[in-house]
Amino acid sequence: MKDNQSKYSVAIIISVVLHVVLLVLLGLSATSTPLKQQPKPKAQAIQAVVVSEQAVKQHADRIKRTEQEKRRKEQQRLQAAEDRINKLNKERQQKEAAIAKAKDKQKKAEQAATRAETKRAEKEVERKNAEAAAVKAEQQRLKKVEERKKAEAKTKKAEEQRKKSEAAAVAAESKRLKAEEKERKRQVEVKRKKAEAAKLKAEQERKRQEVEKKRVAEQKRKAAEQERQRLAKIERDRQEKLMQAQIEAEFASELDSEIQQLDAVRQQEVLSEVDKYTARIQSSIQRNMLTSDAMKGKSCALNIRLSDSGLVLSVTSGKGDSVVCRAGINAVNKAGSLPMSVDPDVASKLKNINLIFRPEI
Repeated sequence: MKDNQSKYSVAIIISVVLHVVLLVLLGLSATSTPLKQQPKPKAQAIQAVVVSEQAVKQHADRIKRTEQEKRRKEQQRLQAAEDRINKLNKERQQKEAAIAKAKDKQKKAEQAATRAETKRAEKEVERKNAEAAAVKAEQQRLKKVEERKKAEAKTKKAEEQRKKSEAAAVAAESKRLKAEEKERKRQVEVKRKKAEAAKLKAEQERKRQEVEKKRVAEQKRKAAEQERQRLAKIERDRQEKLMQAQIEAEFASELDSEIQQLDAVRQQEVLSEVDKYTARIQSSIQRNMLTSDAMKGKSCALNIRLSDSGLVLSVTSGKGDSVVCRAGINAVNKAGSLPMSVDPDVASKLKNINLIFRPEI
């Protein structure tokens, strides 16, 4: 504050000096003007100077009062600022004390929370360990189930592939037999046509020779020859008819024999396929059957009715051990669908099948 007052005093003195210098310069300027003026009395000049000094003093007093007012207001402003700063410092100290107290309280609360969180984390770790053990056990169980499903799927896929292969083989064999039969009939027809053509050609040659001989023969026997030719033609027709009937009879006999052979082969194939699918049906029942030592050496007669696709329509038991019969019926129902051939003849024999079922123990 003392520095500020010194600065204000210096400023006032400088201002007064500047005003005095300004007035002196104005006075000099007035005395040095080139214009001609009437000389004034000396008393008047002295009075003007005195007036100017009073004006300067009054002006200096006003400036001094103004500066004093400014200093007073500045002091008031500085005092108010100092009071405000002291108040703010006091409030800041109170706030810092409150903040320190709150931080201490918060720290204690955080420590308590940390201890509680540690206990909770330990319990959470124990819970997670228990859950992990349960998850691991479940994963192992699911893995075993998945492995079993994959094995069953692989077995099912292999069985389906085998069925397709067997069906393709049966279709190929049927196609081959049909082609062979068609070729055999074509060859028989070709042979027959060749025989007829050869016979016709031979007959035409013979007729031509006879005509040539008759042309050379006597005209007298023309009428008798014509009658003979007519009778010969009738005989030839008869012979041709007999020969044609004989060829047709031989062809029919050969055809009947071949048809019987094909039927026998077909029946043998059908019976072989029926035996094969019967064995597969028994194997499928064995896979789905729950056995026990009490069933050893025992059997049961089962009657199974199937649809065209192999779907089990019904299953009944006949003579046999009751335990084996129940287990067999349950195994058939559990399978739901049994192997079925795509061959209609084989399928017709499998739709209503009777078998003696013996558990494999």
